[in-house]
Order: sequence, then structure tokens, then C-alpha cells
Amino acid sequence: MVLTLSAVFLATFGLAGCGSGAPAIQAAATQAAAAPVVTAADLPEPAPEDVVLRIGGGASNSDDGLLLSLKDIERLGTQEVTVYEPFVAKEVTFTAVPWESVLALAELPEDVVTLHTVAYNEYEVDVPVDVGDTPGAWLATRQDGEPIAVADGGPTRVVFSEDHPGADDESLWIWSIALIEPA
Repeated sequence: MVLTLSAVFLATFGLAGCGSGAPAIQAAATQAAAAPVVTAADLPEPAPEDVVLRIGGGASNSDDGLLLSLKDIERLGTQEVTVYEPFVAKEVTFTAVPWESVLALAELPEDVVTLHTVAYNEYEVDVPVDVGDTPGAWLATRQDGEPIAVADGGPTRVVFSEDHPGADDESLWIWSIALIEPA
């Protein structure tokens, strides 16, 4: 299962980051209803067919690390974010959670400076932790209100607000993320 998830993760996040010279990103975010504070201890291990993301190296809810379903991710508090998506060259509305919330849930060691990400297609990208710690980085779970299909870069993908320092770096627009772990 981990290899399959890794392959999907890489396809989602890795392929998005392969281009160069992303256009300026225009974003607007509106806060959804306040979400309850969620910790890894609050999340039972999801059924294997519901797992969309595995985070290793920190908190866990299984023998394989922290396994998350879309529902688990969305419990962190979703926001609607409209960004200029450089790979389709138009504005797209995503439902997303702040990436910093995902990292906080993972409870990774404080000395981690780089995250190794793997997409479902096994594409791999190393991402500085501070990219996710900076407001304006989002882990998207829905596009135009619907779950994101793997064929469209889902079930999860990273998107950025225009004011995020990583917004113009297409290698950071990772999609189909299956695995995140310390590098």
C-alpha cells in the first residue's frame, strides 16, 4: 500500500513542479467555519481504501506513520482559496487547509529542515519546511467543490497564494501527494 500511495503522491506533487516560470499567482481566501483543534491522537487509523496521504517521521496513528483520509485532512479546517493555477493558466478555486496546519498535525521533529515528498507516480521532490510554515501555502483537497481526481492532480496537492515566496517556483506546486517525510 505504501508503494502505491507513494506513486500517487509523486504524480500529484511531483509532476506539477516540473515546469518553469510560473505566472504571478492571484489569490483570495475566505475562512470557512472555525474548525476544532485536531491532533494526531484524535485520528484513528483510516480504512486502507480511505488513506490518501501518509506522513512519516512524527506523530502516528498506525504502524506506518500518520495515515490520513480526506476527511481527516479537512478536519483541520478548510478554506476556499482562488489562485492562478500555472499549469492550466487560469484561476481555479480550491478547498484547502493551511499547509502549516498539516505540518503541525504531523508533529515532526523541530530539527527537520527539508521534507521529502513522493507522489502517487513515484515522482519525488524535496521541499524546505519553511515553505509550509509560511502563510499562503495550502494543501488542497477539492477543486470547484469536488474531490480532486488523481487524473487531475489529486487527491491532494499544494497550491500557493500570490504573496507566498514559493508561488513562482513551479517545482513546489506538488500534486498527487502520497507521502511526506523528513529528508
